[in-house]
Amino acid sequence: MRVAAADERMRALLAYDRTNPLLSVNLTMQQLKVLMLVSRHDGIASAELTRRLGVSLATLSGIVDRLVAQGYVTRSEDAHDRRIRRIHLSPAGREILFEISDGGTKAQQRLLARLDDETLGMLASVLERVIEVAVADALEQDNDDPAPPEDRFIPAAG
Repeated sequence: MRVAAADERMRALLAYDRTNPLLSVNLTMQQLKVLMLVSRHDGIASAELTRRLGVSLATLSGIVDRLVAQGYVTRSEDAHDRRIRRIHLSPAGREILFEISDGGTKAQQRLLARLDDETLGMLASVLERVIEVAVADALEQDNDDPAPPEDRFIPAAG
């Protein structure tokens, strides 16, 4: 219960960080999910995106239409099968995802700089263990996913 309460408090505090670019972008959660998936799987087929998001093709089409209008993604026909539409991240899409990620990284660095080395070491150990458990759990949940694990999960930091 202490962990859940601390997590909830941390989320509430982070919501007040007005320097976070995520708060200034005009994207829905579904649009952001599409951008993130396309950034990891550039040229992904629309049908694969619907499967990963759990939405209908019609719903995805509307989401992608808006992202195309905003200049964040482009659509193209598959070179081998004209029925397949592929979604690509545009330079503007890469830039907005970088800004969001960079803003989060800077906020994290600002907070971590206030901690002493001993606390940072403990935090790193705990987070590494939580990641191990999260990967194991995700593998159990996604055991029917044909994509190799390295394509499904964020790689370990070097």
